Amino acid sequence: MYDLIIKQAKIIDGTGKPGWIGDVGIKNDKFSAIESSLATATARVVIEGKGMVLTPGFIDIHTHSDDCWVEDSLCEIKLQQGVTREVIGNCGISLTPMDPESRHIDFKDALVGLEKHKNPLDGFSFKDYRTLLEKKGLSNNLMGLIGHGNLRIAVMGFSDAIPNLDQMDKMKAIMDEAMDQGALGMSTGLIYAPGIFAKTHEIVALSRVVAQKGGFYASHMRNEAEEVLAAIDETIFIGEQAKIPIQISHLKITGNRNWDLVDQVIEKLLNARKNGMDLTCDVYPYFSSATSLTALIPPWAIEGGVANLIPRMHDAVQRKKIIHDIKYGIPGWEDMYHNAGWEKITISQFDSAGKNEIEGRTVAQIASQKNADPFELILDLIEQEGEGVKIISETMNEKNVAAFLKLPFAMVGSDSHFSKGKPHPRLYGTFPRVIRRFVRELKILTLEEAIHKMTGLPALRLKLKNAGLIKTGFQADAVLFDPDTICDQATYHDPCQSPSGINRVIVNGKVVINKGVHTGEKPGKFDFRN
Repeated sequence: MYDLIIKQAKIIDGTGKPGWIGDVGIKNDKFSAIESSLATATARVVIEGKGMVLTPGFIDIHTHSDDCWVEDSLCEIKLQQGVTREVIGNCGISLTPMDPESRHIDFKDALVGLEKHKNPLDGFSFKDYRTLLEKKGLSNNLMGLIGHGNLRIAVMGFSDAIPNLDQMDKMKAIMDEAMDQGALGMSTGLIYAPGIFAKTHEIVALSRVVAQKGGFYASHMRNEAEEVLAAIDETIFIGEQAKIPIQISHLKITGNRNWDLVDQVIEKLLNARKNGMDLTCDVYPYFSSATSLTALIPPWAIEGGVANLIPRMHDAVQRKKIIHDIKYGIPGWEDMYHNAGWEKITISQFDSAGKNEIEGRTVAQIASQKNADPFELILDLIEQEGEGVKIISETMNEKNVAAFLKLPFAMVGSDSHFSKGKPHPRLYGTFPRVIRRFVRELKILTLEEAIHKMTGLPALRLKLKNAGLIKTGFQADAVLFDPDTICDQATYHDPCQSPSGINRVIVNGKVVINKGVHTGEKPGKFDFRN
């Protein structure tokens, strides 16, 4: 007897091959039978799948859910869109390791959302974090990267200095221990403090530690705008020097004057792969990005963190220079104001009492209502809320998003963070949106291609030997959905809306989402690096 049988669904197995109609039997958290019919078989639960598609559970290879799982072991938002595995610790930001000697540092300066966990998690290793979540129980499967920002904070805070030999050795030791405890690799956020201060040779040295343990390097590159080609060159150089697989995070080109670089970007990536580099990327299916408002601050002004930024903003001369550098830019620095303009930068979260009415409005709109200079306005907002001010910036175009998503080595990643206010709709809608927009409407991808980018392809990057496919003996993570009605409902105006068209979500053989309702099951695992 099987624990569960899904009958007569169109099975798209995650390999990219054409789908076919059949039955799938699940027993002891594994796919145990995949046949054209299991008509004579019995099961504790039988689900009729006629007219629907059954795929492996979606793998979100790029998320920022680290602190959410400490607070909420269900994290239902991602499950509602079919995600059965998340990779946390991206863009140089992870919840662990937290070095005991760095407990005096205010983590809120750069690691948004982590400050509230500072005391209970000080000194927590990657293993401690994993154990904590497993004890709480998980509705989803997790794997984790180590943020380069954590390594630097532990050793040298938010200094813009080049680490000395002792500091480098300490960062290497922390990274090495985390790899031994099952971390996937290291991520960088080279536009954020303190990662923005790191030189290329520092990243190469740390990546070598990761490479020796079989991990990969995921990078939010140093520039995704006018210097995107140089940033790709740096990323490829790191991969070559460290002999490490590369994952380019949320591949994009920002700023309309840079959009025509798309063919050159693709050519660089194809050439790197042709020359033998293990290089892949992830893409989210939107043409707006999301981050903290402090990302608009010039690097010199954010040195030392927000704690040092505030007095600089109070100094008339330095405040004037900050505004000048945002307005006119600094060579080599990705200036988000130039890439969007105040008319296309929207405040998505502002926590201060009585101020959340500005959420969902552009900086230009808020400044106009307040009769304020927008440059002065954003500095005032940062002074009030620090890293807690989140923004959404419309900086890309859908044509380029489609071109990147279509690359055979591109997979889907949401880049989402569980935030308040009016978060980017990718938190609620990424995976159904790929099917709705890029499969059904634009016909950029076939359904089989899209599913491969959500399942089998990221599973290969993660070296999952028994997950990511519908295959006998593999982990029974699956999504059952109506291919004609699956649709993202989240919009920029009303983002906190779960998608439609998903019938069941199964994690390790257990139904976790049943027709839009969480069953309360917690069959998830925090998996080790293989």
